[in-house]
Amino acid sequence: MFPGLGLSLLLLLSGCLDPKVDIPEQVTGLAPIYYEGDWRDIGAEPPQPIQELFKIYYKDSILFAGESLRGIHVIDNTDPFNPEPIKFIRIPGNSDIAIKGSTLYANNLSDLVAIDISDLDNIRVVSRVENAFSGLGAPLPDDYFGFFECPDPNMGAIIGWAEKILERPECWR
Repeated sequence: MFPGLGLSLLLLLSGCLDPKVDIPEQVTGLAPIYYEGDWRDIGAEPPQPIQELFKIYYKDSILFAGESLRGIHVIDNTDPFNPEPIKFIRIPGNSDIAIKGSTLYANNLSDLVAIDISDLDNIRVVSRVENAFSGLGAPLPDDYFGFFECPDPNMGAIIGWAEKILERPECWR
């Protein structure tokens, strides 16, 4: 009945398909940073320098300041003009925290952990929900569109991404 409709529809829809990407010999992109060691190992360490904060909680004159993909800075804020770092809680791959009572909840890559912080000198994981969050490791940044090194599950857990020169990358978005 409408002889040109099929061809017109095909041409219209073909504009919605992703174009084939030409893969360059070399390009700047992102490469995964793999955690060396056991990423499930959570513990308290001496205070660490702050590099990249993401969330801060205040409880009983103590600041719990999240360090992107590394853990939590614990800071005594009794005197707000002279905050004193107390310790650092190492939580590899951490990107979110919450506190209720004396329990700190955090992601440890894809796992959800509950950490007893009632005694900051003796913190301990009281529960772990494995694979509570999709994927294993840090995702590509939400605002990143370009080439990246394809993750290798045999290399371990991804805790972040770093810019580098890639040779004929096979992954992009």
